[in-house]
Amino acid sequence: QALDYGGAFGVSTLFLVLPPIMVWRERYGEEETPLTTPPMVPFGKIPLASLWKAAATLILEQGADKLGVFEFIEKIAAKYT
Repeated sequence: QALDYGGAFGVSTLFLVLPPIMVWRERYGEEETPLTTPPMVPFGKIPLASLWKAAATLILEQGADKLGVFEFIEKIAAKYT
């Protein structure tokens, strides 16, 4: 069970949260150094923020699934229908 949690949240953090944060800090961080290569993700801040929001949504969904929130909501919905 620990591997299930570690895999779900560790991989999500590693591959979904960290890359947009690293790009954001490189482009818009406190240090004003010119970029050595042109940006691979066009349109600036909007796609980076969208990637981060999608990652946060997936992590929250995984957390809710692991905590049994969806089953709890299904039971309550079945009770009132």
